[in-house]
Amino acid sequence: MRYTTSILAACASLAIAGTAQATTITNGDLSMGLFDNGGLGSGGVGFRLAGAGDTGGDAIYRGCLCEGWGAAANGDGNHYVYGGSSTGFTSAAMSDVTASSAKSTVVTSNGLTIVHNYSAVDGGTLFKIDVVITNTGAAAATDVRYARTLDWDVAPGYFGSNYTSIYVPGVAPEGNILHTSSNPFDVPNPMVTRSQEANTNISDSIGDKGSYFIFGFGDLEVGESAEFTTYIGAAFSVRTLLAAFGDVDVEAYSYTTASDRQTVYGYGFAGLGLPPIDEVPEPAALALFGLGVLGLGAARRRRKA
Repeated sequence: MRYTTSILAACASLAIAGTAQATTITNGDLSMGLFDNGGLGSGGVGFRLAGAGDTGGDAIYRGCLCEGWGAAANGDGNHYVYGGSSTGFTSAAMSDVTASSAKSTVVTSNGLTIVHNYSAVDGGTLFKIDVVITNTGAAAATDVRYARTLDWDVAPGYFGSNYTSIYVPGVAPEGNILHTSSNPFDVPNPMVTRSQEANTNISDSIGDKGSYFIFGFGDLEVGESAEFTTYIGAAFSVRTLLAAFGDVDVEAYSYTTASDRQTVYGYGFAGLGLPPIDEVPEPAALALFGLGVLGLGAARRRRKA
């Protein structure tokens, strides 16, 4: 989704990137440590599920902090956050902080302003992140992209015996999704793709893996914005997490389970021009479900023609 907006005067008051603040938000069951640039992992908190075992059930902080997001425009993808560091961010600040919500605003050197607005979703399984990318530069921004990478390390079995799934209706590229991969181990430069299990739906793929998504929003005129929503969550069963995704009209997602299948962590996306999931498939049925949605999408397009 995109819209036109005026450039907010507040953008001029942002703190310079590199002065990352440690802000932890929680809904009681889930906790996230947020850097001022919107990445996870500040204050020694990645993403935690209460009652999920060692380290407070933190599913990010056991290995490398291979987590972050990036934005690109005009072929320039050197704007990213990865483990709390960033390149090409001219300012970053956290505001509107409460116990369960916060807003990160980042300005990049190529004229984009990216807002991540974190808030808790009723039910305790998910956090919602409304993402708005605005061209606040002096000229049109071409080929605007956003990337998200996340390495889950879920105990027990982290590093070698986690099970990862990725689902996009019809597989990428589809809608605003340009690329997917199960390789989370690099900076999220939206101009760079990854070859591991690229652009394919996977179900319970074992190993030390995660997820990488690249979204494309075309060109943005000065003052024009693109927006979508990310949901990040955790539960004690895949069915519970996918049901929560279904309740908020998630269109694509990835999740990882522990080796004992007792905990699951994942993230999903909405507002990307794809059909929302309308049922809760079991992991083994994801591939067939993807084919079914692809056929449904084709049927819908034929009916509209």
